[in-house]
Amino acid sequence: MSSTRHKWGEKIRFPLKTEQQCVRCDMVKVGRREGGPAGYWDEFWRDEERIHCTATPPCDARREAVAVAAA
Repeated sequence: MSSTRHKWGEKIRFPLKTEQQCVRCDMVKVGRREGGPAGYWDEFWRDEERIHCTATPPCDARREAVAVAAA
């Protein structure tokens, strides 16, 4: 079984971070920067709660499931 991949929307840029939202599941990927290239890391957020992880969490495609159910 293969998992659905995230489909990241347009990147929104701020002085020390970027944000991208997955159009399939509403997860937000936040890229943070402090102190040059070595000080870069990604955080993942869903429903205003941070998801603590070592790799990108899987996409659950909840928005696509709602769209299919409504059709």
